[in-house]
Amino acid sequence: MEISIKRSRTSDFIKGVAIVAMVQVVLMEVFATQNVMSGIVGKISLFLGGPPAAPVFLTVMGYYVAKSNYPFLKHIERGLKLIFLGLFINFGRNIVYWINPGHHFPEPHFLQFFLGTDILILAGISLMVLAVLIRLFKGHLLIFLFLTLVVLLLKFILPPVASIYPNSVWMPLLYGNYNQSYFPFIPWFAYVLSGYAFFQIKNYFVSEEFKHSKTVKIILLISSWIVLLATARFGFDVSISPKLFFHHGILFYLFCINYVFWWLLMARAIVHKFNNKITGYIEWLGKNVTTFYVFFILLIGNIAVFFYKKETIPYLIIWFIGFMILSSLLVWSWNTLVRKK
Repeated sequence: MEISIKRSRTSDFIKGVAIVAMVQVVLMEVFATQNVMSGIVGKISLFLGGPPAAPVFLTVMGYYVAKSNYPFLKHIERGLKLIFLGLFINFGRNIVYWINPGHHFPEPHFLQFFLGTDILILAGISLMVLAVLIRLFKGHLLIFLFLTLVVLLLKFILPPVASIYPNSVWMPLLYGNYNQSYFPFIPWFAYVLSGYAFFQIKNYFVSEEFKHSKTVKIILLISSWIVLLATARFGFDVSISPKLFFHHGILFYLFCINYVFWWLLMARAIVHKFNNKITGYIEWLGKNVTTFYVFFILLIGNIAVFFYKKETIPYLIIWFIGFMILSSLLVWSWNTLVRKK
């Protein structure tokens, strides 16, 4: 999910925070006892692993696709690599179970788990589709805003495929309330489109004819804040319900987009004011977000068969620190090995 262009500290910082949020929520979902999950700590964890994680990743990805201006085939190549990496993760994180079955762990159906919509698979599919759309419509802003709306409305038009084709292994990649469909193309592609459109909007906002129009900027900021506040409670409720979160609609999308916007403003202020070891580590995580994600998922997936739904809060904190340290060391070792080559 990294884009090889001039780095932005703000982008790296928000991606770093997003990966930390993702680590804690995956750990909570897999290791925590039911009492912890249903309590206030579990609900806060689910929220922190919601809007601050996947929506941020995908919106930033769309933004940097627009900023990078890579050729069509480059995007297709990157998309295919992300898909294959996602498939590798889906297989690799269940190796211990498939080698030694019998643990108290939900039994995976091989094809359903192998083709489950990991966020890297979604990112790969989205990148290739976005490349095709850019080539067709030449990056026209209004068309991409319209396409975002279409993607969000499709769930109200398409039939309930999960009940019509309950055993499908391909449909969960695209759409449907399947148990193994964590990040289906619909509605999550809307965030990638939004990131792409936001880059174009930003260029207009800082253009010569607009940058001095403070009144319009203030109106837009106030409107955005009102929408965020109006949808805050709803956003929290959806975030703590995995099924609603992974298959959400327009209102939650508006909440997430507004969250990403305000979080971007806050992150920009943080990185301009602070430059210490903590922010440096978080930015390092953002620079290595894909590599870190791969190592973490492989680790927790294979360890989970021994500790599934067994851990209380003190042990969850220890596991969190341990996974962050071990995954970081693996990323550092991998980067060192690659540089030597």
